[in-house]
Amino acid sequence: MSSARDMLAGMGINADEAIETDRRLKSKPRRDPRICICGHAVNKHVPESGACEPTKYKCPCKHVHAVITVDDTRLFLRKTTGPGSEHALVRGMAALAEAGKDCEWIEGAQVCKKCGAEGAGRVVPTNSAMTVALNEHSAYNMLLCNSCYKGLV
Repeated sequence: MSSARDMLAGMGINADEAIETDRRLKSKPRRDPRICICGHAVNKHVPESGACEPTKYKCPCKHVHAVITVDDTRLFLRKTTGPGSEHALVRGMAALAEAGKDCEWIEGAQVCKKCGAEGAGRVVPTNSAMTVALNEHSAYNMLLCNSCYKGLV
């Protein structure tokens, strides 16, 4: 039987380079812990189009806007059916809480989309006219402060 190094050399391949290539390809890429405002993992957005495809279900979100980082992105496979606790972002955060896992706001993400106030925490699906999309998901999602949220509903 021949040594693997000799066989690789016979194929015109440097064994040390092949070993390093194998190590690199075996190592898992660093997972992206960010969640988009639509409530789905950033890596579920198709790079070329920005379209969000968390499962067979196609989310109408078209632009990535990362707002939180999480311990487990797998819990963010929910559909938005309205604002507040019906929004996929909140539903995913509730699943994290139930699983005893953590999340954190991305610096600068908690700004009210309407008035610019810091600390916005109401996530709402809106239509193109920027009114709250009740009982449905939307391509437009935003964080609002309590005052601006009350002004929309």
